[in-house]
Amino acid sequence: MKMHLYTLTLTSALLLGATNAAHAEGNFGLGLGAFNGSTVYKNIDTEVYILPVLMYEGENFSLSPTRAEYHLQFNSNMWVSAIGALRLQGYDAEDNATFKGMDDRDIGIDLGASVNYYSEEIGFLSVEWLTDVSDASEGDEVSAIWAYPIEGKALTITPSVFWRWQSEDLVDYYYGVTSKEATASRAAYKADSASTFGAALSLDYKLTKSITLFSEVSAYSLDDEIKNSPLVDDDKDYGYGASIGFVYSF
Repeated sequence: MKMHLYTLTLTSALLLGATNAAHAEGNFGLGLGAFNGSTVYKNIDTEVYILPVLMYEGENFSLSPTRAEYHLQFNSNMWVSAIGALRLQGYDAEDNATFKGMDDRDIGIDLGASVNYYSEEIGFLSVEWLTDVSDASEGDEVSAIWAYPIEGKALTITPSVFWRWQSEDLVDYYYGVTSKEATASRAAYKADSASTFGAALSLDYKLTKSITLFSEVSAYSLDDEIKNSPLVDDDKDYGYGASIGFVYSF
């Protein structure tokens, strides 16, 4: 199911982009993780995915399973990043009866940029813009995140909060219903732009010099433009994500 993992990866991806440029070490990471993210669509149960994790952190370049970034450092505290990312959102019409008669909504490919800042006093700040270049939604997204890593000898705890705005084209592509897709039980629906607020908590534990255990939980609100869609569960007011796993660095 395409839509499950996107809800999880927002905070993880923003945190990765914000932290890698400041702590790049020029190494690869390979591991395994269990991922679970809620879906707001009707009649679709959440599932747990066991997936490989491949990461790279270099002086100017970083790579994660859904995202690649090139960093340009302004000074020791501030840098900009060019971003390429997968938008793991959408559905196939055959997924369940909710989408019967709908056109498929495809995974998107986004390009964009971010401005990032870090200091020990205030933590990480990042503002990011992405736009679809794959002819899927052709929409835009703007995100802002604040994260504050609390580092111990082996354990790092990082609380974060984020805000996300999605354009009308993006929201309507994934949650709208065109007139030709409308049925007696599924009204036509034209969605407008939407905003989301959320928070996350991540834990990283350095088990050995090479092995790091990671986990994260996140939750976020749903805008009325999404909740009012006939494709979305009536009682959905928020979404969530969770992950746990390990990475071996070499």
